[in-house]
Amino acid sequence: MKSTGIVRRIDELGRVVIPKEIRKTLKIREGDTLEIYVEKNSIILRKFSHLNNFTSTAEKIVSIVSNTLKKNIIIVDLDHVLACSKNLEEEYLNQPISSKIVNLVMSRKNSGQFSVESFSFIDAVEEECSYVMSPILVDSDVLGAVILFDQEPLEESDSLISQMLGSFFVKTVEE
Repeated sequence: MKSTGIVRRIDELGRVVIPKEIRKTLKIREGDTLEIYVEKNSIILRKFSHLNNFTSTAEKIVSIVSNTLKKNIIIVDLDHVLACSKNLEEEYLNQPISSKIVNLVMSRKNSGQFSVESFSFIDAVEEECSYVMSPILVDSDVLGAVILFDQEPLEESDSLISQMLGSFFVKTVEE
C-alpha cells in the first residue's frame, strides 16, 4: 500500500471523507458503490462493479461471438475494459476506457458510427473503425456497455447483435 499522507477524522455517524484528489484520480463519482474489505489491521475500499462478477462469462461470450462474426467486441464497465476479442487483449484488456466512451455509456442510449472514422475506445489507442454500442442498464443504473466494431462499415444487424448482447448481460446481472 502507498501512503498519501492524508489524515481524516471519522465523524459521529462513522463517516470519513475521501479527498477530492483521490476521488478524481481513481474516477470515483458521486453515487458510485464501494466494496469494503478488511485485511489484517487495514480497511480497503474498492470501487464495485456488478460486471466484475461476470468477467469469465463475458470472455466466453465475446470469444464465441467475435469468432463467429469476425468483428471486434469489447465489454466495459464505467472504468475499464472487462473483456475483449482475443486479438485485442494485449492492448485493451483492463485498460481505462476513454472519456468519450464514458459519456456515451452514461447517455443510456444505443449509439454508433456506421461509417469508418477515427475513434478511441481507450485513451492510448486510436482506431479507424465503425462501431455500435449498447449500454448495460439494470434497474436504471448504468453498469457498462457492449461495443462491437470493425474496420469496415457496420450494418443495422450489427446494432441488433450489440443490443442482444447488452440484454444478455442485463438478464445475467438481474438473476
